[in-house]
Amino acid sequence: MTSPQQRASAATLPFERTLADGGTDPAVAAELERRIRIVEHDERDDASRLPMSARELVGYVGVSIAAVALGIVVVIL
Repeated sequence: MTSPQQRASAATLPFERTLADGGTDPAVAAELERRIRIVEHDERDDASRLPMSARELVGYVGVSIAAVALGIVVVIL
């Protein structure tokens, strides 16, 4: 009869193998891989995970620069 660790290591993916080679318990590596796959599946079509458009990126940078400028003014005063 095979142990749970032997069964887990028999069908490992590259991610699991890398974790196991780094010293992570194979069962923990398999569970992490399973959870990552669930998150990937659930968030695949989520609009918040898409890259920012050029307009959104310009707005983000503009607000960041304004916040830094305001912080510098507050420190000077």
